[in-house]
Amino acid sequence: MAATFLSVQPTTQAASADFIKHIRQTLQRAQDITQAVAEAENVADEATKFCDAIKVQHNIHPKKLALNTKPNISAPPLAASLTREIQTSVVWTQTMLQMCTIAEGSSGVESGEKLKFVRSAGSQ
Repeated sequence: MAATFLSVQPTTQAASADFIKHIRQTLQRAQDITQAVAEAENVADEATKFCDAIKVQHNIHPKKLALNTKPNISAPPLAASLTREIQTSVVWTQTMLQMCTIAEGSSGVESGEKLKFVRSAGSQ
């Protein structure tokens, strides 16, 4: 999937600010969705616990069919994966801000110069 952003502004600084505003709004929506998914996963977990308790209480054993060859595997939690994606997007956004600052700055970048944008977790 490709994403495109276009902002016609009088200065690159204004366009950068508009870009960052758009990213922040998108990340906020992603966090809202992640919260809703986490709540849905919690409700599903609770429902499963209630179902299991009812089965135990009434001594219900599911019938095994020879045709049923699929193992009963639950889906991995989606909210945790979405949270990791949001965190990656935040780091990307910080890098973009720093790149915009370099591009708008008056000092040049020497050929072959190594640029450092965001500290890695190990260098803090």
